[in-house]
Amino acid sequence: MAIEAVREEVSFLLGQGGRLRRRLTPALDPTTRNVRMPFPTNIRQEAIVRSHRRCCVCHEFGGRSVSVHHIVQEADGGPNTLENAICLCLRCHAEAGHFNPRHPLGTKYSPAELAAHRDQWWAHCASHPHEPIGLALDISYKSVLRNSDVHRYRLLVSYTNSTSTAQDGWKVQIYIPSFVPYVQCEFDAYEDEALEGDRYTEFETQSHERVFPGETVKIAGSDPFPYPSIEYEITSLVYHSALRSGDVRWRFYTANAPVIEGSRRLSELHEF
Repeated sequence: MAIEAVREEVSFLLGQGGRLRRRLTPALDPTTRNVRMPFPTNIRQEAIVRSHRRCCVCHEFGGRSVSVHHIVQEADGGPNTLENAICLCLRCHAEAGHFNPRHPLGTKYSPAELAAHRDQWWAHCASHPHEPIGLALDISYKSVLRNSDVHRYRLLVSYTNSTSTAQDGWKVQIYIPSFVPYVQCEFDAYEDEALEGDRYTEFETQSHERVFPGETVKIAGSDPFPYPSIEYEITSLVYHSALRSGDVRWRFYTANAPVIEGSRRLSELHEF
């Protein structure tokens, strides 16, 4: 719209005496304006179904909060296609969408990395079609000690039954690489366990209590400390070992549902 035309429209809108008479809003033209277009409904639905409503990065159950994110952003020419779609939880969506290149702390998610996460998780979901969508095991961490030599973290584990059926008891097995020093309470620990060619310390606990639909159970790391808990230490030696290989893995069992298996990079569970 030319400058003169804008002036004429403003003058017309104000009218006599400076009162607003009416508003003329030009229609958005996608060919001439930078219009943000969402994914079509069928693309969103297919991405969500393929992901089992879970985040493709951390594998957390997203429920209604799951977001379908552009791997290559629209501003960079990314299309609204399934090949450019990835399901993310709110936390990972914020991590993927915000990075300050002028103050580059951490490592930015690249489109190639996001696509790799998506492809790996979709392959897992395709090979585990009966894995319960509504059983969510959340694995995170909390810093409890920091100095120049060592960081200590507490593993936070919770389980949400988002199905319509009560779960009669549960058992969880958590595997932390054997080179990581740890302190545990109320968990059975089995050192030097072999898992897919790597050595782990296995932590196991269980409960016979019923978990009702919509209920969340704190498995590890909740207050009051120290019952139950797993704490682990990151030193310079552990940090460099984790860069080469290091996943935290888990298996979660209930009496009347399939096993949930998952993993997160150890590098995602500390801030050393």
